[in-house]
Formats: sequence, C-alpha cells, structure tokens
Amino acid sequence: MLEVDNVSFRYGAQEDHEAPLALQDVTLHINAGEMVAIIGQNGSGKSTLLKLLAAILPPNRGTLLVDGLRTTARGEDLWNIRQRVGIVFQNPDDQLVANTVIDDIAFGPENLGLPRIEIEERIQEAMALLDLEPYAQMPISELSVGQKQRVAIAGVLAMRPRYLILDEPTTMIPGQAAQHLLATLHRLNRERGITVIHITHFMHEISSFQRIIVMNEGHVLMDGSPSTIFARVEELQAVGLDVPLVTHLGQRLRAQGWSSLPEVVLSIEQLKAGLCSSI
Repeated sequence: MLEVDNVSFRYGAQEDHEAPLALQDVTLHINAGEMVAIIGQNGSGKSTLLKLLAAILPPNRGTLLVDGLRTTARGEDLWNIRQRVGIVFQNPDDQLVANTVIDDIAFGPENLGLPRIEIEERIQEAMALLDLEPYAQMPISELSVGQKQRVAIAGVLAMRPRYLILDEPTTMIPGQAAQHLLATLHRLNRERGITVIHITHFMHEISSFQRIIVMNEGHVLMDGSPSTIFARVEELQAVGLDVPLVTHLGQRLRAQGWSSLPEVVLSIEQLKAGLCSSI
C-alpha cells in the first residue's frame, strides 16, 4: 500500500516560507493492485506527488509510506522502496541510458547485482510483455518515440516493481501507440497484479480505470470511481478539466429523452448498448 498522510511540499529551501506550496495537506491511500489515474491542470501538484511517491523528493511535512517503509528512509529501506516503485517519465529520452534496446532493459537488473541467468530471464520477460523481441538489437536512436516509451517501461518492468507510476506517458506518442500502451498497462495490472498510477491530461484514457484522483492547486479535490468523478462536470470544468466526449454525448442524449442510457456513459460500448435497448 502507498500511504500519503497530511503531506505538504514546497520547492526551494524548506525555511523559505514565501515560496508557494506545491502540495498542501494531501492525504490518500492507494492499495496494492489498483488502477489509479491522477488528473489536474499544470501546476496542480500531480508530478510533485509522483516524485514524492517514488522517494525522489522528501516531504516537508507529513508521512509517505511504501508498504510500511518511510520514503525519507536511507540505506536498505530506501533501496527496497526504489525496487518496489518504478517510474516512467513523459519523455523516454530522459531515462534511456544504453545504445541498444536489450542493453537498456538490462541496465536496471544489472545494477541490482542479480545473477546473469536471472538478468537474462527478466530481460526476455520484459521484452515479451512489451512486444519488443524484434527490436532487441536495434539502436535506441533508430526507434520511434512510441517504441522508446515501450523500452523505458520494459526497463522498469525488468526491475519487477510492485507499483508502476507513469507521468503523462502518452503525451508524445500517436493515438494508436497510446492505445497499445494503455492496453498493456491494463494487462500488467490484470495478469501481474502491478499497481498502476497513470498521470494524464487525456480524459478518454481513464474511463476504464478503477479510480480517479483530481488534483487542484496542491490539494486532492476529488477521489472516486470514473462514474462518480465524471458526474461532476461543472466542478471539473471550473478547474480547467472536462469529461470524455462520449460522456458529454450521453448526457445530451439523456436530456433528449434517451433514459435507457446510464447517467454517466464511460465508453462507446455503453453508449451503443443503451441506444440499442431503446430501439
């Protein structure tokens, strides 16, 4: 479990009380095995929260625990946290370090000091999960952005984390590659039990997640299921967010008398089923 209790954080010197708080009194718990999306406008605190969860930054106030380990720990406890929490950044070039695909995926397990046979096993497993076997010997420089993103995720998965945090991973890749990536995340969650925390600006990506956390000005504004969050259209729009287009369409059709539709439509399939039941 990831536990965030009354956490605040500001950039700059801790004693600089004039600097604005990037996070203020944030409390939330994320259970193992959850699919969680975090949304909010730029400056809402999403990426700061991510860095605190991954123990990249320490909180100024409050407590963050990863499976009971404090993220302010040092030594072996910090090492254990870094193995349990994997992070994928928006730009894959920020975390790709080797010349070829296979060498980059091997980098993490090698730094864990694992036996060679286990490193090879993890490399093959990660490449299979991300469909990267045909690219094993390809130079990183020759990959598309979408392929680089898959390599970055494979490198994290080779560390076998319990928690996978992704900071706007679909921003730089085309729609089809983004859909493939999201399908892979759902499969990893379903088949491997990996907790996925997905930060995004794209509302259509998160309708199938279990839970959505809405950040605004360093606070948790909302926390609930997609149907609960997307029912609060006016509140979302007030903080510069919106609901998926299919949800808007469902609301308009219900207003025109299509009462067979759910109050909150989350997918094209739901929309079709509701419309067909009225014919």
